[in-house]
Amino acid sequence: MELTKSTIEDIDTQQMWDLLVDFPNQWNEAVETTEQLEISLDPKKIKTICIAGMGGSAIAGDLIQAYTKDTAPVPVEVVKGYEVPHWVNEETLMVASSFSGDTEETLAALRQARKKGATPVAITAGGELMLRATRDHFDYFKIPSDIRARAAVGYSFIILFRIFQKLGFLNEGREALSETRQFLENQVELLSNHRDNEALTLARDLAETLPVVYTNNNFMKAVGMRWCTQFEENSKTLAYRNEFPEMTHTEIVGWERVAHLTGRLSILFLMDREDGDRIEQRMNITRELIEDQADSIIILKTRGESRLTRMFSLIQLADWTSFYLAIINGVDPSPVAKIDLFKSKLAESPDLGSGN
Repeated sequence: MELTKSTIEDIDTQQMWDLLVDFPNQWNEAVETTEQLEISLDPKKIKTICIAGMGGSAIAGDLIQAYTKDTAPVPVEVVKGYEVPHWVNEETLMVASSFSGDTEETLAALRQARKKGATPVAITAGGELMLRATRDHFDYFKIPSDIRARAAVGYSFIILFRIFQKLGFLNEGREALSETRQFLENQVELLSNHRDNEALTLARDLAETLPVVYTNNNFMKAVGMRWCTQFEENSKTLAYRNEFPEMTHTEIVGWERVAHLTGRLSILFLMDREDGDRIEQRMNITRELIEDQADSIIILKTRGESRLTRMFSLIQLADWTSFYLAIINGVDPSPVAKIDLFKSKLAESPDLGSGN
C-alpha cells in the first residue's frame, strides 16, 4: 500500500497526524510553562509517592516511576484501579492524573488517599478532578483539553518531571530536557515523510501480525508498555509485552508450542545501553531460540545521550509506528469505540459503591 497525504487524511479524520507533528512543540511548551512551577510541597515530609491514573492518563506515571527507579529515595507506585496501597498516609504524595477529570477509578483512589492524610496533587484538563482541587484548595496542573489523553504525554510527563525535580529525586535536568526537545524536533522531520521513514517501514513489517515487545526490567519497561498501548489504541491491534530477565525463567518455555501462530508473531526487542552485558546475552540467546517461530524479529535501540532523550526516542517512534500501522489497517487512529461502548454499558450498570 503506497501512502499519500490524501490517503492519510481520508483515514485520519481527527488529525492524529497533526498531534504527532506538534509533539516537539508540546514538549517545549510544557517545559517553558512549568519552569517556575509552584507547588505546596515540603520535600522533607514526603516518604512515599502514589500516582493514580488509567490508560493514557497513567502512562506518564509509569514513565516517571521507571525513569527514577534508581534515583528516587522513596517508593513510587502507580495505581491503576480504585484502591490505594495500605501504606498511603500523611507522608504520601498522592498524584491523581485524569485527562477528563472524571475517571472514576482515579477519583476513588484520590478520595481514599485524602482520607488517609496524603498530600494531593491533580493533573487534569478539567472535570470533577479540577472541581475537587479548586473546592478543596489543593494543587492542580491544567493541561490542554483539545487533544486525546494518550497524545498529551508530553504535558503530563513534564509536570511529573518538575515535581520530582522539586523533590530532588532526579539526576537529569535542563540539559536533558533541551536535548530531548532537539531530538524530537529532528526526528519529526524524518518520521512525517509519509513516503519513506523508519516508522512506516516498521509498520509495514508488523502488518497482519501480533507484536510482542521485550525490554529490560529497567526504565525500558515503561517504554515497552507505551508501544503496546499505542498499538492497541491507535492501530486497533492486540499487542503483548514482557521483560528480561523474567521471561527467560518462564515465558520462553511457552514458545515451544506456537506452531499455530507461526508467521503471525512479530518480536520487537527494545534495547538501551543501560541494559548491561548479561541482559544483552539473554536477549541474544532468546532470539536464537525463538526466531523460527516469529514472522520477524526487530531490534530497536534507544538514541541520544541523556536517559530522558533515550527514553523518548523510542516513545516517539512508537507513536508514529502505531499511527502508520493504523493507516495501513485502514482504521482511524483517534477513536476508541470499544472503550466508549464499554463506558456506556458501565454507566447503565448499578453503582455498587466504588467510592467515587
